[in-house]
This record gives sequence, C-alpha cells and structure tokens, in this order.
Amino acid sequence: MQMAIDTPLALFLNGSQRIFWGYLVTSALIATVWCLWQGRTISVSNLKAYWLNSDAKLDYRYFLVNWLFKKLLIIPVLLSGQTVALWTLNQLNSVSEPLFLSWYYRDILLFYTLCLFVFGDLSRYWLHRFMHTNRWLWKFHEVHHSAESLNPLTFYRLHPVEILLLALRNALVAGAVTGVFIFCFGARIDIYTVLGGNLFVVALFSFTGNLRHSHIRLSYGPWLERLLVSPAQHQVHHQQESMTKNYGSVLALWDWLFGSLRLTKDAPLKDKFGLGAGKRQEFDGIIKIIMRPFINTITSIKRTLK
Repeated sequence: MQMAIDTPLALFLNGSQRIFWGYLVTSALIATVWCLWQGRTISVSNLKAYWLNSDAKLDYRYFLVNWLFKKLLIIPVLLSGQTVALWTLNQLNSVSEPLFLSWYYRDILLFYTLCLFVFGDLSRYWLHRFMHTNRWLWKFHEVHHSAESLNPLTFYRLHPVEILLLALRNALVAGAVTGVFIFCFGARIDIYTVLGGNLFVVALFSFTGNLRHSHIRLSYGPWLERLLVSPAQHQVHHQQESMTKNYGSVLALWDWLFGSLRLTKDAPLKDKFGLGAGKRQEFDGIIKIIMRPFINTITSIKRTLK
C-alpha cells in the first residue's frame, strides 16, 4: 500500500483526485451511452485512434513529469496552508479576541466545507482568467491549450510555473479560510468528505469531470450551464474562438456574474481545439513544453526593449 501512495498510481486510487478509477469508469459509461444516443460507432479502431494519437501519448508521458514536479518541488518547498492559517489567525488576534461562536459542530463543519469549496472555486476562476489575460502568464498557460485532442490526462498538461501558481493559490485560500474559522469557532474544524474529497467538489464535479477534457459534448442545458460548468462548456473554452470564455472550474456562476460565460448552444461545433496556426509544434514534446514558454517570454522581452 505504501508503494501506491508514493507513485503516480495513487492518483487513480484516491477519491479526491479527478482521475480516481471510479470516476473514470463512470465517465466511460456516460460516454458510451452518449455515443449510442448520438448514433456514433464505437469500434476498436476509433478507440485506438483516440487513445493512442500523438497528443494522448504526450499527455501520458507528461503526466509522470507533472507528478514528479509536485512530489519533488512543490510539496517540500511551497508555502503551506498551515503557515497561512497561522498568520491569518495571528493577524485577527492582534485586533480582537477570538469570537468562539457557539454553533453546532455539525453546522461548523458544513459551513467550513462550503466556504473552502466556494472561495477555492472563485479563486481558481480568477487565476485561470488572469492566466489568459496577462500576456506573460499566457505564455505558460498556452501549454494546456496546445492539445488538439483532449483526454482526461490533458488536465495535467500544465507548465511547472502554472502548477506552482495553482498550489500557491490553494495554500493561500485554504489557509485564510481556516484561520478565519479557527478565530470564529476555535480549533473544532474539519471538512465533510466523500471518498477523501471535499463533499461539494465530489458531488458537483468529479463524476463528469473527466469528460471536460474529451470529445463527448455533454451539455447541461442553457439554464443549468449558468450555474455549473458542463463538460461541453469546458470544451468550448478549449476551442480556438472561445478561449476567453468559460474560465470556471466547477461553478459557471462566476462566468455568468463577470461576463465570461458562453453557453454550449451558442458555440460552433466546427471550431477546433488547440492554438491553431501551427502552434502545436511548439509544444509537441516534454522538453518543448517546459522550455518553450521561457523562450517565448525572453523573446518577447527582447522585442519590448528594442
């Protein structure tokens, strides 16, 4: 069991991870029903063409690099949520005595779980949006959008710089929320989990999460897509004409409120995934994925200084 914890295999065995085997099986069943409903042919040759194309093979290899980077660099050295929580608590204690509100323990856990989910999702929306709108960060986020064929492991096609930013965002948000809750309620906090993951994340996201990076255009319909991000909506975000839309992770509510929502029904089916204009060749290998954003950044700086 210890070997599974210390290897990439752990991600397939951990219910808090999107590629937990149970979620993959569920997604496969949904995809099969969807294909049959659409009258599509499911054959060995079609499956082989999808799962063994050049983009998929690159994602499989880079998945290991992603895991190794997190294991060796992020976990040991990055700012931890506990550090942020302690700093937040100290700051609050410097201006007021702890509140120690007398809520029921069950209500504290439920509210804490909900706050972690909502603020985590909101912060991920803004970081994702900033990765698109800031010209320097976009050079690193291009890595994720370079895939022209999407599969569940495309989720892990992220440049190490983006991985660091996501981990830092998570530590800041989780730490700040935890510090505030300890100040308000004392140390009686924990989260409600399902299969080791946040109750709300698992309930609202994980079972169709793997279809987001796929070619299964599963929509939730115009009304629900204003509240929750459907697999089809995230596919719209990967289309070349719609990359400035649908930044949300779980809740489409943020896109609706902040003007970046595009419903599936309003997006053309013919629009392709990827960066277009031959950009895929810049990111068609592991070394290129890691080095190309730095090269593009240096080139851009040189042009700015001329």
